[in-house]
Amino acid sequence: MTKLPYVRTMFATCMLFQAIYVLCVVLWLAFPDLEGHAILPAVFPNFNLLTVGSFIYGFIASMIYGWIVAIIFVFFFNLWPLLIAAVPGQRAIRT
Repeated sequence: MTKLPYVRTMFATCMLFQAIYVLCVVLWLAFPDLEGHAILPAVFPNFNLLTVGSFIYGFIASMIYGWIVAIIFVFFFNLWPLLIAAVPGQRAIRT
């Protein structure tokens, strides 16, 4: 089994998180009365929708969150086959 590469997964997750972030901000601007948008200030501390600096802060923070999630996911994804191979009784299952 080939290992999952870190860099590709990190950038893919980064772009996914940033696309979701921009979509949330656009929906917040289009429909400010929806209650689901309250998650943005909860996820990004000191987030304020009406400033450009805050938008850039949220954009960069979503990138960092994506990288962190990807690093953790790839680590455990690549570790899983090694753990399964170390389980005793593998020969008994094959017979």
